[in-house]
Amino acid sequence: MKSAGLRVFLICLIFSVGLNLSYGEEPKKTNKFREREASDDSLGYPNIDEDALVNSKCSKHLELRWQTEVSSSIYATPLIADINSDGKLEIVVPSFVHYLEVLEGSDGDKMPGWPAFHQSTVHASPLLYDIDKDGSREISLATYNGEVLFFRVSGYMMVDKLVVPRRKVKKNWYVGLDPEPVDRSHPDVHDDQIVLEAELEKSVHQKSGNNTNHSDTISTEDERKLNGSQIGIDIKLPASGNDSSVNISSVGTETNGSQIGIDIKQPASVNDSSVKISSVGTEINGTSTGRRLLDDNNSKGSQESESKSTSKEDTPVVTVENEGGLEADADSSFELLRDSDELADEYNYDYDDYVDETMWGDEEWKEGQHEKLEDYVNVDSHILCTPVIADIDKDGIPEMVVAVSHFFDHEYYGNSENMKELGDIDIGKYVASSIVVFNLDTKEVKWTAELDLSTDSANYRAYIYSSPTVADLDGDGYLDILVGTSYGLFYVLDHHGNVRRKFPLEMAEIHGGVVAADINDDGKIELVTTDTHGNVAAWTVHGEEIWETHVKSLVPQAPTIGDVDGDGHTDVVVPTISGNIYVLSGRDGSIVRPYPYRTHGRVMSQVLLVDLSKRGEKAKGLSMVTTSFDGYLYLIDGATSCADVVDIGETSYSMVLADNVDGGDDLDLIVTTMNGNVFCFSTPVSHHPLKVNRNGGHLIKVEIMLPIGTTVKTTLLVPGNYQGERSIRQSQIINSPGKHRIKLPTVAVRTTGTVLVEMVDRNGLYFTDEFSLTFHMYYYRLLKWLLVLPMLGMFAVLVILRPQEAMPLPSFSRNTDL
Repeated sequence: MKSAGLRVFLICLIFSVGLNLSYGEEPKKTNKFREREASDDSLGYPNIDEDALVNSKCSKHLELRWQTEVSSSIYATPLIADINSDGKLEIVVPSFVHYLEVLEGSDGDKMPGWPAFHQSTVHASPLLYDIDKDGSREISLATYNGEVLFFRVSGYMMVDKLVVPRRKVKKNWYVGLDPEPVDRSHPDVHDDQIVLEAELEKSVHQKSGNNTNHSDTISTEDERKLNGSQIGIDIKLPASGNDSSVNISSVGTETNGSQIGIDIKQPASVNDSSVKISSVGTEINGTSTGRRLLDDNNSKGSQESESKSTSKEDTPVVTVENEGGLEADADSSFELLRDSDELADEYNYDYDDYVDETMWGDEEWKEGQHEKLEDYVNVDSHILCTPVIADIDKDGIPEMVVAVSHFFDHEYYGNSENMKELGDIDIGKYVASSIVVFNLDTKEVKWTAELDLSTDSANYRAYIYSSPTVADLDGDGYLDILVGTSYGLFYVLDHHGNVRRKFPLEMAEIHGGVVAADINDDGKIELVTTDTHGNVAAWTVHGEEIWETHVKSLVPQAPTIGDVDGDGHTDVVVPTISGNIYVLSGRDGSIVRPYPYRTHGRVMSQVLLVDLSKRGEKAKGLSMVTTSFDGYLYLIDGATSCADVVDIGETSYSMVLADNVDGGDDLDLIVTTMNGNVFCFSTPVSHHPLKVNRNGGHLIKVEIMLPIGTTVKTTLLVPGNYQGERSIRQSQIINSPGKHRIKLPTVAVRTTGTVLVEMVDRNGLYFTDEFSLTFHMYYYRLLKWLLVLPMLGMFAVLVILRPQEAMPLPSFSRNTDL
């Protein structure tokens, strides 16, 4: 009896499963990273106890050395380098709007010839590269408008530049696209597999619709949340026995503040019935697309609904127009402005007397002419992160790897004159991402890898906010390119631009960079990614998950790797916008106690790990240095989580930098803010520079400490009047750990130079360092003193041996009575 009942149950179960499959109710594949929420971001920040913060028991004794204000806000992290090879460090600051500035590290004064003007905004940090092969490195700056500019050390902007080409996209690529793609593991929307799966899913849904009322199916489709997107859908229906025609000319739904009209027609044909949604319209207020690290879907939807509700005709609108005349008293108050000729001399300001506009260019950026194509659209290129310079294919020529976001800027094309060139396209339908690699010798594009494609109103958009990472993952000597996109995909590309097997991996929006490091101390490289839903995941180089942790808050920047608490194991430091700073174990992703450390505002910058132990003090672990949106600079002891704070009163997106910028023997901290201020704080910590010794003017001895299996390439860059090879290179493989000395030949002329040390360890991680030096400068100084000192010595002898009492001069006169 029981067996018969079991058979009946199994038959019913199989029948129900088959029925669900026939009706298209197969459950969709879910992604655990996207299902989670950054729940801590909705919580408030704790109240600041200023007395407790300032009166810390673990003071780091910071002192403000100098402070300088630049022309505008600072989003990107500055560059500390000796740009003119004078042995002194400068700070290259990329202000957000129009200017690149260089400050003296000793006192914060602006270098002569700076700031340099350009027409764009900047989201990227500056880099150094000798683009014209003259032995002197130029400052390269990637701009929002898709150009990489080069500036000489004098502040002159060179004619040479790299221009990222636009991406060609099919004009109607989004027609037939679901609000949520079928399978996000396929990055290319033109993939045939996606098309087949989409058609299959739609046909299954429509089969189930034939057994019910057509209006029910249409209403179900209308109830989907479209996030304000415009959708054009072409749906093929299976052949039906009846000769019917459906014409629904006016169907409207309100979805997240977007009005949608649908026109569905079914031709009267037995073998080829179709439903065509021919017109779908939406009204969305155009917004400027820029850096959107703080945006989330909820705030976006609320803003759109607010904008929609306030645009109704019956809502009163506040304007500055006044159709009536002013009262007598109010009108008389403007007499001072009308009679400008009667103003005193101190109020008469002639702009031309103080500003020479010929030294600046036009601030208004103008996009180049778009190629007219009937079925395609050329989407503008924008750079929202810092490029990477490295020789990825072992051809001896460095390449620049640029992560590019393609879209039409809503603010720029909000101008009707600029919009005329594009025609009648919807600029919100085209958002894409690519990796573009330039050959820095020819300054031409070497190859382009097209990644994601989306609309601007989708849940996941195809921007790239984080810089690419280069590392040799498979040990073949070629560098791979690692990058995450806000579309939620983590890519690994080889040196030809091909996506490696098992990639891309799927997460939520990725805003921080991908970290490649040995985090579990197994001697192999691992990959660490984070996303906006609070997920932190570690992967093998083959794309297999090692561990993952949910920190419940958006992670805006890449993690930092180091032994924070001094226990001998590598940790992962993760900043979040909830104000929590997490320290995770590199072995299993568990939270290291007593962390997380709680600040009182968003932490939007990458955390700096540095040893801030005092002279003679053997401290355990490292210190974490970062800023928070509560206006404080935090210096957190890694072993105890005890924090010292400095009230800077400003917010910051850029990472804190540490170096000896003032030429002393202590370590300095450089902090930049959204108000355009640059702070230099001195610490009581001694700085350990790279040891450099001169040996007889013929060889340079570089002493470095390296692990086993490291390839070291040293390059001597010689500018000035030297007539020989401007770059003297030498490469060797270090087979034993410890200290090693590398000897480089010098030049026989009086000049300056820069030694660039590049290192690639056995895990394929790339490191670089540099220092400046002079040739034969001290010889001329010595020669000067060799000439001056004998003269000074003779003068001293004459002064010493001069008679002390007055004596008559000898006389040769015969008159002895005189």
